[in-house]
Amino acid sequence: MSKYSQLSAVDKKIEIQGFGIKILPELKLDLQKEGYYPVALTWIGDDITGPFSFIGYGENSPFELRKEDGGYHVYRDDEYFSEVSFYKRPNFWDRQWSIKDGAEGTFFVDEGMSGVITPCAPNSLIAENDEVRQVTGGKFPFVTLACYNGLSIWPSYGCLYTKQGNPCTFCCIPGDYVEDHMLIQQEGWLDGMSKAVEAAIDELGSDIENCSLTVDSGTLPGRDKGAWAYIQILEAVKARIGKLPNTIYIRAVIEPPYDEEVLFKLRDAGFTSIQCDIDVYDDAERLEVMPNAKGKRSIDDYVRILTRAKEIFPGEVATQLVAGIQKDENLLKGVERFASVGIPTLVTPFLPFGQGINLVRKGKASVPGPDKMRRVYEACGKILNKYNVAPPQFRGGVSSLAETMGRRLKRVPSLTNYSKVDSYETRKAV
Repeated sequence: MSKYSQLSAVDKKIEIQGFGIKILPELKLDLQKEGYYPVALTWIGDDITGPFSFIGYGENSPFELRKEDGGYHVYRDDEYFSEVSFYKRPNFWDRQWSIKDGAEGTFFVDEGMSGVITPCAPNSLIAENDEVRQVTGGKFPFVTLACYNGLSIWPSYGCLYTKQGNPCTFCCIPGDYVEDHMLIQQEGWLDGMSKAVEAAIDELGSDIENCSLTVDSGTLPGRDKGAWAYIQILEAVKARIGKLPNTIYIRAVIEPPYDEEVLFKLRDAGFTSIQCDIDVYDDAERLEVMPNAKGKRSIDDYVRILTRAKEIFPGEVATQLVAGIQKDENLLKGVERFASVGIPTLVTPFLPFGQGINLVRKGKASVPGPDKMRRVYEACGKILNKYNVAPPQFRGGVSSLAETMGRRLKRVPSLTNYSKVDSYETRKAV
Protein backbone atom coordinates (compact mmCIF):
# COMPACT_ATOMS: atom_id res chain seq x y z
CA MET A 1 0.00 0.00 0.00
CA SER A 2 1.45 3.36 -1.05
CA LYS A 3 2.15 5.97 1.62
CA TYR A 4 0.12 8.36 -0.56
CA SER A 5 -2.98 6.15 -0.58
CA GLN A 6 -4.58 8.13 2.26
CA LEU A 7 -4.43 11.40 0.31
CA SER A 8 -7.74 12.57 -1.12
CA ALA A 9 -8.03 13.15 -4.86
CA VAL A 10 -8.08 16.91 -4.21
CA ASP A 11 -4.88 16.71 -2.17
CA LYS A 12 -3.22 14.68 -4.91
CA LYS A 13 -4.14 17.32 -7.46
CA ILE A 14 -2.77 20.10 -5.24
CA GLU A 15 0.46 18.14 -4.80
CA ILE A 16 0.87 17.80 -8.56
CA GLN A 17 -0.33 21.24 -9.69
CA GLY A 18 2.95 23.04 -9.06
CA PHE A 19 5.09 20.43 -10.79
CA GLY A 20 3.20 18.90 -13.68
CA ILE A 21 3.74 15.29 -14.69
CA LYS A 22 6.64 14.07 -16.80
CA ILE A 23 5.36 12.11 -19.77
CA LEU A 24 7.96 10.72 -22.18
CA PRO A 25 7.35 11.67 -25.84
CA GLU A 26 6.93 8.05 -26.88
CA LEU A 27 4.31 7.54 -24.15
CA LYS A 28 2.44 10.63 -25.36
CA LEU A 29 2.33 9.16 -28.83
CA ASP A 30 1.11 5.84 -27.43
CA LEU A 31 -1.66 7.67 -25.59
CA GLN A 32 -2.71 9.35 -28.81
CA LYS A 33 -2.71 6.06 -30.72
CA GLU A 34 -4.91 4.52 -28.03
CA GLY A 35 -7.41 7.34 -28.47
CA TYR A 36 -6.58 9.32 -25.32
CA TYR A 37 -5.94 12.94 -26.18
CA PRO A 38 -5.02 15.53 -25.04
CA VAL A 39 -2.80 14.17 -22.32
CA ALA A 40 -3.25 17.48 -20.51
CA LEU A 41 -6.67 16.27 -19.43
CA THR A 42 -5.58 13.87 -16.72
CA TRP A 43 -8.17 12.53 -14.28
CA ILE A 44 -7.68 11.33 -10.72
CA GLY A 45 -10.86 9.37 -10.22
CA ASP A 46 -13.89 10.51 -12.21
CA ASP A 47 -14.40 13.95 -10.70
CA ILE A 48 -10.95 15.54 -10.25
CA THR A 49 -8.89 16.74 -13.19
CA GLY A 50 -5.98 19.03 -13.85
CA PRO A 51 -2.49 17.68 -13.09
CA PHE A 52 -0.94 18.46 -16.44
CA SER A 53 2.24 17.74 -18.34
CA PHE A 54 3.57 20.96 -19.86
CA ILE A 55 6.30 21.51 -22.39
CA GLY A 56 9.02 23.35 -20.49
CA TYR A 57 7.16 22.75 -17.23
CA GLY A 58 7.12 19.15 -16.12
CA GLU A 59 10.58 17.97 -17.22
CA ASN A 60 12.05 18.36 -13.74
CA SER A 61 8.95 17.19 -11.93
CA PRO A 62 9.17 14.41 -9.31
CA PHE A 63 5.95 13.05 -10.86
CA GLU A 64 6.08 10.72 -13.84
CA LEU A 65 3.41 8.90 -15.82
CA ARG A 66 3.92 5.20 -16.44
CA LYS A 67 1.92 2.53 -18.21
CA GLU A 68 1.72 -0.79 -16.40
CA ASP A 69 -0.77 -3.46 -15.36
CA GLY A 70 -3.16 -2.41 -18.12
CA GLY A 71 -3.54 1.16 -16.88
CA TYR A 72 -1.80 4.49 -16.37
CA HIS A 73 -0.21 5.46 -13.08
CA VAL A 74 1.69 8.41 -11.63
CA TYR A 75 4.81 7.82 -9.58
CA ARG A 76 6.46 10.35 -7.29
CA ASP A 77 10.21 9.89 -6.98
CA ASP A 78 9.75 6.28 -8.13
CA GLU A 79 7.06 5.56 -5.52
CA TYR A 80 3.47 4.88 -6.55
CA PHE A 81 1.30 8.00 -6.17
CA SER A 82 -2.00 7.59 -8.02
CA GLU A 83 -3.84 5.87 -10.83
CA VAL A 84 -4.99 8.28 -13.54
CA SER A 85 -7.03 8.18 -16.74
CA PHE A 86 -7.79 10.40 -19.71
CA TYR A 87 -10.54 11.67 -21.93
CA LYS A 88 -10.83 9.87 -25.21
CA ARG A 89 -10.00 11.90 -28.27
CA PRO A 90 -13.32 13.26 -29.59
CA ASN A 91 -14.08 12.84 -33.28
CA PHE A 92 -14.88 16.51 -33.70
CA TRP A 93 -11.18 17.28 -33.27
CA ASP A 94 -10.72 16.17 -36.85
CA ARG A 95 -12.12 19.58 -37.73
CA GLN A 96 -8.89 21.57 -37.55
CA TRP A 97 -7.47 24.82 -38.84
CA SER A 98 -4.04 25.40 -40.33
CA ILE A 99 -2.62 28.90 -40.56
CA LYS A 100 -2.27 29.87 -44.23
CA ASP A 101 0.97 29.03 -45.99
CA GLY A 102 3.80 31.45 -45.41
CA ALA A 103 2.91 32.51 -41.88
CA GLU A 104 5.95 32.77 -39.64
CA GLY A 105 6.35 31.44 -36.12
CA THR A 106 3.41 29.06 -36.32
CA PHE A 107 3.85 26.40 -33.68
CA PHE A 108 1.38 24.74 -31.39
CA VAL A 109 1.99 23.27 -27.98
CA ASP A 110 -0.40 20.41 -27.33
CA GLU A 111 -1.19 21.29 -23.74
CA GLY A 112 -2.22 24.48 -22.01
CA MET A 113 -2.98 25.91 -18.62
CA SER A 114 -6.71 25.41 -18.86
CA GLY A 115 -6.42 21.96 -20.35
CA VAL A 116 -7.24 23.04 -23.88
CA ILE A 117 -4.82 23.08 -26.77
CA THR A 118 -2.89 26.30 -26.36
CA PRO A 119 -1.26 28.07 -29.29
CA CYS A 120 2.34 29.06 -28.79
CA ALA A 121 4.95 30.41 -31.18
CA PRO A 122 8.41 30.81 -29.61
CA ASN A 123 10.83 29.62 -32.28
CA SER A 124 13.22 28.38 -29.58
CA LEU A 125 10.75 25.61 -28.70
CA ILE A 126 10.38 24.17 -32.18
CA ALA A 127 13.66 22.24 -32.37
CA GLU A 128 13.53 21.24 -28.72
CA ASN A 129 10.01 19.81 -28.83
CA ASP A 130 9.62 18.19 -32.19
CA GLU A 131 7.44 15.49 -30.64
CA VAL A 132 4.73 18.13 -30.18
CA ARG A 133 4.69 18.83 -33.89
CA GLN A 134 4.25 15.09 -34.47
CA VAL A 135 1.18 15.11 -32.25
CA THR A 136 -0.50 18.32 -33.41
CA GLY A 137 0.70 18.51 -37.00
CA GLY A 138 0.90 22.27 -36.56
CA LYS A 139 -2.88 22.49 -36.57
CA PHE A 140 -5.33 24.16 -34.23
CA PRO A 141 -8.82 22.67 -33.68
CA PHE A 142 -11.72 25.03 -34.19
CA VAL A 143 -13.27 23.69 -30.99
CA THR A 144 -11.13 22.28 -28.20
CA LEU A 145 -11.97 20.14 -25.21
CA ALA A 146 -11.32 21.81 -21.86
CA CYS A 147 -11.40 20.48 -18.32
CA TYR A 148 -14.68 19.27 -16.90
CA ASN A 149 -16.61 18.61 -20.09
CA GLY A 150 -15.99 22.08 -21.47
CA LEU A 151 -15.85 23.10 -25.12
CA SER A 152 -13.58 26.07 -25.87
CA ILE A 153 -13.30 28.28 -28.95
CA TRP A 154 -10.31 30.56 -29.60
CA PRO A 155 -10.99 33.23 -32.29
CA SER A 156 -7.42 34.52 -32.00
CA TYR A 157 -4.13 33.78 -30.30
CA GLY A 158 -1.53 36.25 -29.24
CA CYS A 159 -2.58 39.49 -27.56
CA LEU A 160 -2.67 43.23 -28.23
CA TYR A 161 -0.26 43.83 -25.35
CA THR A 162 2.26 41.43 -26.88
CA LYS A 163 1.96 43.30 -30.16
CA GLN A 164 2.67 46.54 -28.27
CA GLY A 165 5.76 45.01 -26.68
CA ASN A 166 4.51 44.98 -23.08
CA PRO A 167 2.72 41.68 -22.39
CA CYS A 168 1.66 40.57 -18.95
CA THR A 169 4.82 38.96 -17.61
CA PHE A 170 3.04 35.83 -16.35
CA CYS A 171 0.97 35.19 -19.48
CA CYS A 172 0.83 31.60 -20.71
CA ILE A 173 0.37 32.61 -24.36
CA PRO A 174 3.73 33.93 -25.56
CA GLY A 175 2.94 33.97 -29.26
CA ASP A 176 3.37 37.15 -31.29
CA TYR A 177 0.23 39.09 -32.19
CA VAL A 178 0.06 39.47 -35.97
CA GLU A 179 -2.85 39.61 -38.37
CA ASP A 180 -2.30 35.99 -39.43
CA HIS A 181 -3.04 34.98 -35.86
CA MET A 182 -6.45 36.65 -35.93
CA LEU A 183 -8.09 33.42 -37.01
CA ILE A 184 -11.59 34.87 -37.09
CA GLN A 185 -10.57 37.34 -39.78
CA GLN A 186 -9.40 34.63 -42.16
CA GLU A 187 -11.72 33.48 -44.90
CA GLY A 188 -13.64 30.37 -44.00
CA TRP A 189 -12.77 30.28 -40.31
CA LEU A 190 -16.23 31.18 -38.97
CA ASP A 191 -17.86 28.63 -41.27
CA GLY A 192 -15.40 25.92 -40.27
CA MET A 193 -15.82 26.77 -36.59
CA SER A 194 -19.61 26.54 -36.72
CA LYS A 195 -19.38 23.18 -38.52
CA ALA A 196 -17.00 21.94 -35.82
CA VAL A 197 -19.45 23.00 -33.09
CA GLU A 198 -22.22 21.18 -34.95
CA ALA A 199 -20.03 18.05 -35.09
CA ALA A 200 -19.27 18.33 -31.37
CA ILE A 201 -22.96 18.62 -30.51
CA ASP A 202 -23.81 15.62 -32.69
CA GLU A 203 -21.08 13.55 -31.02
CA LEU A 204 -22.04 14.56 -27.49
CA GLY A 205 -25.77 14.01 -27.96
CA SER A 206 -27.68 14.57 -24.73
CA ASP A 207 -24.34 14.90 -22.89
CA ILE A 208 -24.11 18.45 -24.25
CA GLU A 209 -26.40 19.45 -21.35
CA ASN A 210 -23.58 18.52 -18.95
CA CYS A 211 -20.97 20.51 -20.87
CA SER A 212 -20.06 24.17 -21.05
CA LEU A 213 -19.09 26.43 -23.96
CA THR A 214 -16.37 29.05 -23.51
CA VAL A 215 -15.00 31.67 -25.89
CA ASP A 216 -11.54 32.91 -24.88
CA SER A 217 -8.79 35.02 -26.40
CA GLY A 218 -5.95 37.36 -25.64
CA THR A 219 -7.05 41.00 -25.48
CA LEU A 220 -8.02 42.30 -28.92
CA PRO A 221 -7.97 45.95 -30.08
CA GLY A 222 -10.85 48.30 -29.33
CA ARG A 223 -12.85 49.59 -26.39
CA ASP A 224 -14.92 46.40 -26.48
CA LYS A 225 -11.72 44.33 -25.90
CA GLY A 226 -12.67 41.94 -28.71
CA ALA A 227 -16.33 41.40 -27.87
CA TRP A 228 -17.11 41.82 -31.58
CA ALA A 229 -15.29 38.54 -32.27
CA TYR A 230 -17.08 36.71 -29.47
CA ILE A 231 -20.47 37.86 -30.75
CA GLN A 232 -19.69 36.78 -34.32
CA ILE A 233 -18.85 33.29 -33.06
CA LEU A 234 -22.24 32.78 -31.41
CA GLU A 235 -24.04 34.31 -34.37
CA ALA A 236 -22.27 31.86 -36.70
CA VAL A 237 -23.20 28.91 -34.46
CA LYS A 238 -26.84 30.01 -34.35
CA ALA A 239 -26.89 30.41 -38.12
CA ARG A 240 -25.49 26.90 -38.54
CA ILE A 241 -27.63 24.88 -36.14
CA GLY A 242 -30.59 27.22 -35.68
CA LYS A 243 -29.94 27.85 -31.99
CA LEU A 244 -27.25 27.81 -29.36
CA PRO A 245 -26.51 24.50 -27.64
CA ASN A 246 -28.23 23.82 -24.32
CA THR A 247 -25.14 23.79 -22.10
CA ILE A 248 -24.39 24.42 -18.42
CA TYR A 249 -23.24 27.88 -19.40
CA ILE A 250 -21.96 29.84 -22.40
CA ARG A 251 -19.11 31.91 -21.04
CA ALA A 252 -17.06 34.82 -22.35
CA VAL A 253 -13.57 35.15 -20.86
CA ILE A 254 -12.62 38.70 -21.77
CA GLU A 255 -10.97 41.83 -20.42
CA PRO A 256 -13.77 44.13 -19.19
CA PRO A 257 -15.13 46.29 -22.02
CA TYR A 258 -14.94 50.00 -21.29
CA ASP A 259 -18.56 50.61 -22.24
CA GLU A 260 -21.42 48.94 -20.39
CA GLU A 261 -23.55 48.56 -23.51
CA VAL A 262 -21.08 45.94 -24.74
CA LEU A 263 -22.18 43.74 -21.84
CA PHE A 264 -25.75 43.88 -23.14
CA LYS A 265 -24.54 42.94 -26.63
CA LEU A 266 -22.69 39.91 -25.27
CA ARG A 267 -25.77 38.83 -23.33
CA ASP A 268 -28.10 39.36 -26.29
CA ALA A 269 -25.77 37.28 -28.47
CA GLY A 270 -26.32 34.37 -26.08
CA PHE A 271 -23.59 34.51 -23.45
CA THR A 272 -25.02 33.54 -20.09
CA SER A 273 -21.82 34.04 -18.07
CA ILE A 274 -18.76 36.26 -18.16
CA GLN A 275 -15.33 36.09 -16.56
CA CYS A 276 -13.07 39.15 -16.42
CA ASP A 277 -9.71 38.28 -14.88
CA ILE A 278 -8.12 40.97 -12.73
CA ASP A 279 -5.23 38.53 -11.98
CA VAL A 280 -3.42 40.83 -9.51
CA TYR A 281 -5.16 42.97 -6.89
CA ASP A 282 -2.67 45.48 -5.44
CA ASP A 283 -2.10 48.54 -7.68
CA ALA A 284 1.70 48.50 -7.35
CA GLU A 285 1.95 44.76 -7.94
CA ARG A 286 -0.38 45.07 -10.94
CA LEU A 287 1.88 47.55 -12.70
CA GLU A 288 4.95 45.47 -11.98
CA VAL A 289 3.68 42.32 -13.70
CA MET A 290 1.24 43.98 -16.13
CA PRO A 291 3.10 46.98 -17.62
CA ASN A 292 0.26 47.77 -19.98
CA ALA A 293 -3.25 49.19 -20.12
CA LYS A 294 -4.60 46.25 -18.14
CA GLY A 295 -2.16 46.90 -15.29
CA LYS A 296 -3.04 50.60 -15.30
CA ARG A 297 -6.75 49.94 -15.17
CA SER A 298 -8.20 50.60 -11.74
CA ILE A 299 -9.56 47.91 -9.48
CA ASP A 300 -12.64 50.08 -8.95
CA ASP A 301 -13.27 49.87 -12.69
CA TYR A 302 -13.22 46.06 -12.54
CA VAL A 303 -15.61 46.10 -9.58
CA ARG A 304 -17.92 48.51 -11.39
CA ILE A 305 -18.06 46.50 -14.61
CA LEU A 306 -18.44 43.14 -12.89
CA THR A 307 -21.11 44.44 -10.51
CA ARG A 308 -23.02 45.80 -13.49
CA ALA A 309 -22.54 42.48 -15.29
CA LYS A 310 -24.28 40.69 -12.41
CA GLU A 311 -27.39 42.70 -13.23
CA ILE A 312 -27.17 41.74 -16.91
CA PHE A 313 -26.09 38.11 -17.23
CA PRO A 314 -28.38 35.33 -16.02
CA GLY A 315 -25.47 33.03 -15.16
CA GLU A 316 -22.20 33.48 -13.30
CA VAL A 317 -20.03 36.59 -13.24
CA ALA A 318 -16.52 35.83 -12.01
CA THR A 319 -12.90 36.99 -11.93
CA GLN A 320 -9.49 35.39 -11.37
CA LEU A 321 -6.49 36.06 -9.15
CA VAL A 322 -3.12 34.33 -9.56
CA ALA A 323 -1.19 33.08 -6.54
CA GLY A 324 2.59 33.33 -6.59
CA ILE A 325 2.96 36.67 -8.38
CA GLN A 326 1.49 38.78 -5.57
CA LYS A 327 1.46 38.81 -1.79
CA ASP A 328 -1.00 36.33 -0.34
CA GLU A 329 -2.58 39.02 1.84
CA ASN A 330 -3.28 41.16 -1.22
CA LEU A 331 -4.79 38.20 -3.09
CA LEU A 332 -7.11 37.52 -0.15
CA LYS A 333 -8.08 41.19 0.00
CA GLY A 334 -9.11 40.87 -3.63
CA VAL A 335 -11.12 37.72 -3.03
CA GLU A 336 -12.96 39.50 -0.21
CA ARG A 337 -13.52 42.69 -2.21
CA PHE A 338 -15.23 40.78 -5.00
CA ALA A 339 -17.06 38.37 -2.70
CA SER A 340 -18.54 41.36 -0.87
CA VAL A 341 -20.41 42.24 -4.09
CA GLY A 342 -21.33 38.62 -4.83
CA ILE A 343 -18.57 37.79 -7.31
CA PRO A 344 -16.56 34.54 -6.96
CA THR A 345 -12.84 34.45 -7.68
CA LEU A 346 -11.07 31.63 -9.48
CA VAL A 347 -7.75 31.35 -7.63
CA THR A 348 -5.04 29.85 -9.82
CA PRO A 349 -1.37 29.14 -9.05
CA PHE A 350 1.28 30.82 -11.18
CA LEU A 351 2.96 28.43 -13.62
CA PRO A 352 6.37 28.84 -15.27
CA PHE A 353 4.95 28.71 -18.76
CA GLY A 354 4.99 31.15 -21.67
CA GLN A 355 6.04 34.60 -20.51
CA GLY A 356 6.24 33.26 -16.96
CA ILE A 357 9.45 31.40 -17.79
CA ASN A 358 11.27 34.73 -17.79
CA LEU A 359 9.87 35.64 -14.38
CA VAL A 360 11.33 32.46 -12.93
CA ARG A 361 14.68 32.97 -14.65
CA LYS A 362 14.90 36.47 -13.18
CA GLY A 363 14.02 35.19 -9.72
CA LYS A 364 10.88 37.33 -9.55
CA ALA A 365 8.40 34.48 -9.15
CA SER A 366 8.20 30.79 -8.40
CA VAL A 367 5.46 28.22 -8.51
CA PRO A 368 3.66 28.18 -5.14
CA GLY A 369 4.01 24.85 -3.37
CA PRO A 370 1.15 22.61 -2.23
CA ASP A 371 1.27 23.70 1.43
CA LYS A 372 0.97 27.33 0.41
CA MET A 373 -1.88 26.62 -1.99
CA ARG A 374 -3.78 24.62 0.64
CA ARG A 375 -3.58 27.63 2.97
CA VAL A 376 -4.70 29.98 0.21
CA TYR A 377 -7.59 27.74 -0.85
CA GLU A 378 -8.74 27.30 2.75
CA ALA A 379 -8.67 31.06 3.37
CA CYS A 380 -10.47 31.80 0.10
CA GLY A 381 -13.12 29.19 0.88
CA LYS A 382 -13.79 30.81 4.24
CA ILE A 383 -14.17 34.20 2.58
CA LEU A 384 -16.60 32.91 -0.06
CA ASN A 385 -18.64 31.11 2.61
CA LYS A 386 -18.67 34.27 4.74
CA TYR A 387 -20.43 36.14 1.94
CA ASN A 388 -22.49 33.11 0.85
CA VAL A 389 -20.80 33.11 -2.57
CA ALA A 390 -20.50 29.75 -4.33
CA PRO A 391 -17.10 28.72 -5.74
CA PRO A 392 -16.63 29.43 -9.45
CA GLN A 393 -18.50 27.14 -11.82
CA PHE A 394 -15.43 26.83 -14.00
CA ARG A 395 -13.25 24.06 -12.62
CA GLY A 396 -10.61 23.92 -15.31
CA GLY A 397 -6.90 24.40 -15.12
CA VAL A 398 -4.79 23.63 -12.11
CA SER A 399 -6.93 25.60 -9.67
CA SER A 400 -8.37 23.42 -6.92
CA LEU A 401 -10.47 26.04 -5.13
CA ALA A 402 -13.86 24.79 -6.31
CA GLU A 403 -12.85 21.19 -5.65
CA THR A 404 -11.55 22.10 -2.20
CA MET A 405 -14.99 23.58 -1.51
CA GLY A 406 -16.70 20.38 -2.62
CA ARG A 407 -17.75 21.16 -6.17
CA ARG A 408 -17.58 18.07 -8.38
CA LEU A 409 -18.70 17.14 -11.87
CA LYS A 410 -18.20 13.73 -13.43
CA ARG A 411 -17.05 13.52 -17.01
CA VAL A 412 -19.68 12.70 -19.60
CA PRO A 413 -19.90 9.14 -20.97
CA SER A 414 -19.57 10.22 -24.62
CA LEU A 415 -16.08 11.59 -23.93
CA THR A 416 -14.91 8.76 -21.70
CA ASN A 417 -13.08 5.51 -22.31
CA TYR A 418 -14.03 3.57 -19.21
CA SER A 419 -11.37 1.16 -17.98
CA LYS A 420 -12.39 -2.36 -17.00
CA VAL A 421 -9.12 -2.84 -15.14
CA ASP A 422 -9.34 -2.87 -11.36
CA SER A 423 -7.55 -0.03 -9.61
CA TYR A 424 -3.92 -0.38 -8.60
CA GLU A 425 -4.79 -0.17 -4.90
CA THR A 426 -7.41 -2.89 -5.28
CA ARG A 427 -4.98 -5.19 -7.05
CA LYS A 428 -2.25 -4.62 -4.45
CA ALA A 429 -4.66 -5.35 -1.62
CA VAL A 430 -5.57 -8.75 -3.03
